[in-house]
Amino acid sequence: MTGPEQKTALSEFERMAGVFTDPGRVFADVAERGRWWLVLLVLIALNVVVMTLMVGRVGYDQMIEKAFEQSPRLQEMSPEQRMQAMEQQRKFMPIAIRVLPPLAMAAALFVVAGVLLFSFRMLLDAEVKYGHALNITAYAWLPPAVAGNAMFLALLYLKPPEEFDAEAAGGLSIGSFLSRDTAPWLRSLASSFDLFTLWTILLIAAGFSAYCGKRKMPFGRALWGVLAPWFVYVLGKMGFAALMG
Repeated sequence: MTGPEQKTALSEFERMAGVFTDPGRVFADVAERGRWWLVLLVLIALNVVVMTLMVGRVGYDQMIEKAFEQSPRLQEMSPEQRMQAMEQQRKFMPIAIRVLPPLAMAAALFVVAGVLLFSFRMLLDAEVKYGHALNITAYAWLPPAVAGNAMFLALLYLKPPEEFDAEAAGGLSIGSFLSRDTAPWLRSLASSFDLFTLWTILLIAAGFSAYCGKRKMPFGRALWGVLAPWFVYVLGKMGFAALMG
């Protein structure tokens, strides 16, 4: 089985704009004809711009100090150890902040698409291919990423540089309202319920429902196909946080 036929293939602009304005209409075309690699490049470029602006406004030293303040283990270091760790971070961070996010983004896309492929093929018996899952996942990431980075930049320039918290500005989760003294597993659970994450889940479900056909794959059924592996991920993250303390 293939997804619903489009009378006329959409342009790339129509696909990208459509996932913001009318995802149910464009996702069938996205799955068949989308260019996941192009969306990934857009997401990476967006990340590079945002990171460049953050470094220019906040600076590496302030970013390192903020990270140290939020790490209980680093707080336990002696002054000499902290100084040595900060020197290492000053050398490592300029490279890490440019290289690691794009690599992590690409790896996450491939892994998430693979997990979704397994979920929909094995659990829901949907006839989808890895390319379809890649396209749906990449395009579903686009609207939350744009909105999330816009919020991040707004907070970056509204707050004084010394008060800016990149972790708190990166999402709208229940975890952001909890104190640093909250149990790690509980913070992990609360942080999983993020507005942009839930938005992404809904868009992915809409994408698979549109591609597979709303009669064979109603939105509610597709939603469970996304939520099932996400619940496993959340539980695994909670367990890891509890072990690490």
